[in-house]
Amino acid sequence: MTIERWSAFVGVLLVVLCTPGPDFAVVLRHALADARRGARAAAGIVTGLAGHTTAAAVGLSALLAARPDVLVAIRWLGAAYLVRLGLGALRGAFRSSSSTVAALPRSHRPYLDGLAGNLLNPKALLFFLGLIPQFTVPGHGVVGQILLMAGTTVVASALWWTLVILLAGRSRRAMGRPRVRRGVDAVGGAALMAVAVAVVRG
Repeated sequence: MTIERWSAFVGVLLVVLCTPGPDFAVVLRHALADARRGARAAAGIVTGLAGHTTAAAVGLSALLAARPDVLVAIRWLGAAYLVRLGLGALRGAFRSSSSTVAALPRSHRPYLDGLAGNLLNPKALLFFLGLIPQFTVPGHGVVGQILLMAGTTVVASALWWTLVILLAGRSRRAMGRPRVRRGVDAVGGAALMAVAVAVVRG
């Protein structure tokens, strides 16, 4: 792989990583409660990304893409998980402002939230299936090229989520105010529910 192709891949990858989506909402909710929670949620997402890139490397993504029934099942499972997270956020938004529990995410498994949300996203699976071949030079060393892109994805994702967690930590005091927190929960919950609908529609 040439440096030009790798740089182009990094550019596309950064745009995708920095675009807010369900992963961002999950990490932000946990990070606003506690930096360690945010780190565990981010670790789950990074693990999921590593799984997607590995699947693309061994051809599993192509197999799943050729089986529409499998993708439909993954889509519904992913949507159901997003709905679960969204409902948890909305419950937090409507709790009494005097409740200290309202400042915490409803889920106490941040790593699983990040991992499941990412792995059960069929768009992520198809994204890597379509993206990686575009930057792979045919011939010898294809596996090495794919592994390089997989490693780049994991490192870039880890750096991005570290930045998000640090920024969330700086705003945690303001976000900890009951009225602000309920607003964040309401917006985050509604966003997750909207993404779930979009996932089902394909």
